Amino acid sequence: MSTEPAGTPAPRGSELLRSVEIVDALRGEGGDAWSAQQTHESLARYLLEETYEVLEAIEQGDGDPRALVDELGDLWFQILFHARLGEEESAPWSVDDVARAFNEKMERRNPHVFGDDAASALAHRDDVDEIVAQWHAVKAAEGAPQGILEGLPERLPALQSAAKAVHRARTRGELEALLAGADEAAPEVVGGDVARALLDLVVEAESRDEDPESALRTLLGRLAADGGHGGPGASAAH
Repeated sequence: MSTEPAGTPAPRGSELLRSVEIVDALRGEGGDAWSAQQTHESLARYLLEETYEVLEAIEQGDGDPRALVDELGDLWFQILFHARLGEEESAPWSVDDVARAFNEKMERRNPHVFGDDAASALAHRDDVDEIVAQWHAVKAAEGAPQGILEGLPERLPALQSAAKAVHRARTRGELEALLAGADEAAPEVVGGDVARALLDLVVEAESRDEDPESALRTLLGRLAADGGHGGPGASAAH
């Protein structure tokens, strides 16, 4: 029996534990028939779909916080479900392993917050560039891929891949080398001149801490909402 006074708010994170119980019930004996049939592979399309729905809720920014809350909940279900499936593998793992991996990574890569000597980990605690450089230094010490383009997901949209590469290159002081390599490779690629021009736009977007993929997707969404012809200012010929 709880010893907390009546009306005491539940501890932060208590609903997360209930989420784990719900997924256990759905997947467990006597649970849901659809859930019982799922695999990591069958769920992959839903993970992608829910991710894009979260992005759409962020980009639309219609002032309704519930829209983003609900979409994040759908994405949360996907993460929990994959973790639940992990418990059934020959080398089992669980949602606690996922959380532990996250916790350890964040603590390791943010020594200015979690380190034994946090106060002196950075010369200037408010310098975001210094924080990012520290992150990459710790990541490199972990043996993470070091190439500018290494480790990028193959299915990541091209603009996002380019933005990631540009960010890495700028952080390491290798942006000029990346652009010089692009200059050399562009003539050998069909549409290389267009790709090279796009890369310059990505460099500009990254310098302003803007995501070119999201920016273009948001613009296209606005055009779609206006009927695809530019809204009230469009030519009457349309």
